[in-house]
Amino acid sequence: MHSLHLKGVLIFDSNPGHARDYPTKSSLSALEIIHSPINLEGDLYILEYLTTLKNPSHIQLVTSDKALSLAAKALHVTSLSSTEFFSLLSSKSSTKNALRKELKPLFDSKKELDRLQKLFEDRL
Repeated sequence: MHSLHLKGVLIFDSNPGHARDYPTKSSLSALEIIHSPINLEGDLYILEYLTTLKNPSHIQLVTSDKALSLAAKALHVTSLSSTEFFSLLSSKSSTKNALRKELKPLFDSKKELDRLQKLFEDRL
């Protein structure tokens, strides 16, 4: 099995309960996780982040948001949809079948079905 040696950054919208005036960051090996600052939605923070990069042509944005993809293109950043990205990883991974097996829908288990039914009934 070979490693892809990728470095990734995931950027999420902040939750008002834990948002700060500055982006919050944490790291897991080659993955950095960032929550956007308070009052700045994730897409706008992504664009702000992209403008700070020295070599934007070395970056691959993964998003299925067409407006975000077009804005990134104006910054010389290429993008892939999330489906294209998953296909790329699957084709390069020797654990292709294992990944597909792990990504089965969560609603398969009785426990998950019961949880969803309770949520539905509580909303009625």
